[in-house]
Amino acid sequence: MASSSNTLADVLLSRRVQEMVVNGEQPVSLYICRDEKDAQNAPISPLAPIPIIDLSLLSSSSTEEELQKLKSALCCWGCFQAINHGIPSSFLDEIQQVTREFFRQSMEEKKKYSKGVVEEMEGYGGDPSPEQGQFLDWQDRLFLTVYPHDSRVPKFWPQNPQSFSEILENYTCKMRMVTKLVSKSMAKSLHLEENCFLEQFGEGAALQARFNYYPCCQRPDSVLGLKPHSDGTGYTIILQDIEGLQILQNQQWLTVPTVPNALFILMGDQMEIMTNGIFKSPVHRVITNKEKVRTSIAVFYTPEKNKEIGPQDGLVNEERPRLFKHVKDYEIIHWEHYQRGMRALHTAQV
Repeated sequence: MASSSNTLADVLLSRRVQEMVVNGEQPVSLYICRDEKDAQNAPISPLAPIPIIDLSLLSSSSTEEELQKLKSALCCWGCFQAINHGIPSSFLDEIQQVTREFFRQSMEEKKKYSKGVVEEMEGYGGDPSPEQGQFLDWQDRLFLTVYPHDSRVPKFWPQNPQSFSEILENYTCKMRMVTKLVSKSMAKSLHLEENCFLEQFGEGAALQARFNYYPCCQRPDSVLGLKPHSDGTGYTIILQDIEGLQILQNQQWLTVPTVPNALFILMGDQMEIMTNGIFKSPVHRVITNKEKVRTSIAVFYTPEKNKEIGPQDGLVNEERPRLFKHVKDYEIIHWEHYQRGMRALHTAQV
């Protein structure tokens, strides 16, 4: 929970970054994550050679080579660019367009779906107020639970644009298909029974959609769109329009390139736990841009509530002893650490 004395952050988060930009306001101190000297000395981040995986090959008769590419990508990078995933490019354009249309609406319209400042996750606004001493992110977002259906909070689902709900419903169905294929393929790449990860996630595994809006920022060297962190999910599926997402690899920040019509799939801490540390959960962040607005759609895939997960039995042996304990609702522990600017993975270690 945020410190009760963190009143300035609460005030700032009760507003919208997009609104501040329209009013010509500059980022105040709580948004500044590094001083000008550090910013000037920061190296330019090159593009990351993120492996590209053809999902259509993972469901074909000759999959072994692509499965090994997938395993290598997740062992070394903890992420990959998924192409030929079965989602038409025209539909990806639709959901990106309806995302832009939502954020282009009047502030009065968007605020109909506003969330609380301190703790509430669902709805429109900024993330809940972090603990004192943590800087704020230069972004607004709309966060919605999309599956299971009985976990949805209808009052936060926008009525405008009118096509928003229908498109999101369709996207949710497509994300469920992608998670099923990816989960099975990851298991097969490790020579495990193909449904073992799906069983760990459970029938009621959650899908949560986060629509991100990163306004232009006049201090991109000193202000971040999203602070460095790893995800507390099983894994995350990201659709981005322009570059801005970066991953930390060998102590260097690398920019994730945009690949036309690709889904960027990123392992979370819970997948690192399930694979006993074989697949990596990378630290990542989002930088700001002085001239361009950036939007993205992240779908978080997380084990169902109260479901215990842990290292898969076939991945624990004398050569690779158990690295992690069994955990339940890890994302809650992860969030508590995230609010303090810390990783939580060590809490699950043996």
